[in-house]
Amino acid sequence: MTGTPPDKPEKSTKSSGNKQVNANAIIASKLRSYYDGIIDEGTPDHLLSLLERLHEAEMKSKK
Repeated sequence: MTGTPPDKPEKSTKSSGNKQVNANAIIASKLRSYYDGIIDEGTPDHLLSLLERLHEAEMKSKK
C-alpha cells in the first residue's frame, strides 16, 4: 500500500450528477414561476397605447 486513497467509486459521480439535475430542476421551476408571474401581469396600458401610436404612424408613412 502506498498510502494514497483509492479512486472514488462511480457512485460519487452519480451523486454529484444528481445534485446538478436537482439544481437544474429547481432553477427551471423558479424561472417558470417567474415567467408565469410576468405573463399574469399583462401588458401595461401605457405600453399598449405606445404600440398603437407606433402602428398608426407606420401605417401613415406607408401611404
